[in-house]
Amino acid sequence: MEKDEQLTTYREYPYLVYARVSTDKDEQKDSLTNQVDICRYWLEQNHFEWNDRSILEDKAKSGTMFLERTAMQLILKKARNREIKMVVFKSIHRLARDLKDALEIKEVLLGHGVRVVTIEEGYDSEFEGKNDMKFEMFSMFAAQYPKTQSVSISAALAAKVRKGHHIGKIPYGYDRVDQKLVIKEDEAAVIRKIFDWYNNKGYGQKTITNKLNEGVENGSILPPKSGGAWQLTTVQRILKNRTFCGDFILNQYTNIKVDGRKKQIKNPESKWTVIKDHHPAIVSREEFEKANNKEVLNKRQKVTPWNEFRGLLKCGHCGSNMVIMQSWKKKKDGSKTHWKYLKCSKYRRSNKCVNHPPITYESFRELVLHKLKEETEIASFNLENNLTINDQARIKKLEKEIDNFKQKIDRLLDIYLEGILNKYEYESKRELIEKKIERLEDDLFLLNTKEKREMNIETIKEAIEQLNNKNQDLYNVFNTLIENGTIYKDGLIELKFSFNSLK
Repeated sequence: MEKDEQLTTYREYPYLVYARVSTDKDEQKDSLTNQVDICRYWLEQNHFEWNDRSILEDKAKSGTMFLERTAMQLILKKARNREIKMVVFKSIHRLARDLKDALEIKEVLLGHGVRVVTIEEGYDSEFEGKNDMKFEMFSMFAAQYPKTQSVSISAALAAKVRKGHHIGKIPYGYDRVDQKLVIKEDEAAVIRKIFDWYNNKGYGQKTITNKLNEGVENGSILPPKSGGAWQLTTVQRILKNRTFCGDFILNQYTNIKVDGRKKQIKNPESKWTVIKDHHPAIVSREEFEKANNKEVLNKRQKVTPWNEFRGLLKCGHCGSNMVIMQSWKKKKDGSKTHWKYLKCSKYRRSNKCVNHPPITYESFRELVLHKLKEETEIASFNLENNLTINDQARIKKLEKEIDNFKQKIDRLLDIYLEGILNKYEYESKRELIEKKIERLEDDLFLLNTKEKREMNIETIKEAIEQLNNKNQDLYNVFNTLIENGTIYKDGLIELKFSFNSLK
């Protein structure tokens, strides 16, 4: 085949080569270079012009984690935009290790007219027709491999742990010598102090956190492994961690896939394998059990109670979430007065932000309701008009952008006719501009859809009507009407309302 013919083939039949390795330690047979070489050989044998720019790689990305593979996401995007006509893989194992993901990838590619080739299995969608049994069978084998491998690895790790070896991250208070945990005395002293303060001094977890940070500042106490300040959540985890009484727990956590992403969850205790006296204990088993006794724990103040403003409020100084703390005071008659108040979550954890003046949850809620009613009375008269005006401004902006791009195409044609660009360069640049125009025209279509505008208006109006039912849960109402809120040390509160941003 002549060079001109090869270039024509490439231009009319753009392709991509996909390669993936799970870790930096993959064997040579699965290395990125090896995968690319095999795909290149197949392409050249089938008379395709090789182009280094056609390679897309996912490095150190598990085949079971679909959404974390950015190169694969780009391939699917290009397929949906009709920018490619073929994707070549060394094997289905490189495409995906999950049956559902493999079938979904194939469905998207074939549904947009993209030819799929996996070399090791001899699968080529151009010749398979509607017979997908080969692809599904090999995808099933690929999906089973990581599960079988996981079982084998787990069994090997369990055997090591039973011999007294330690696996995983080295916990605070320990070093690892010859694969076994040994006590690191300077850090272990901090662990013992935390349990002593909690069990014998009667200090709460927040008080312990503050005292630890005071010790870090004056040099009498070591900081946590990560450096910086001690956090309330760190103290809580230490008090509940059985590592410090000499136990090692296997299968305490497991990884699952949720919407294409890896997520770690805690297994029920029935699935745990507890190896007692696995390593030297920093605190006695009696001290650990005392700290985790239900009666002791129930006396401790619970933190972060539920609230209707969760996720909406930020500290104006550090940007952390504002959370709701609760407290109580016992009266002479034995009854208790309870109240809730707003605090910066960073200050609550480590005292490393400003201490906001006490704003009770109830008074803040009343203030927000009053402000919302006041603002919505003004906005409701012009809500539909505001939405319409806003959309009209966006429509004009989109129309102007579309017109500018069309003028670029005209100028591009003039440059091509003058001989400054060759035909391939002209067609490539014009195609890119046309795709931008297509996306802008889609946005323009949506803005011109009357139903969309009416739906936005109706949602906000329904939320405004619910403000009168102040004794019910208003979490969804607040999330519809409020974009965000900021609270400052001097008590200043800034609220940004969603309906005002539509003006």
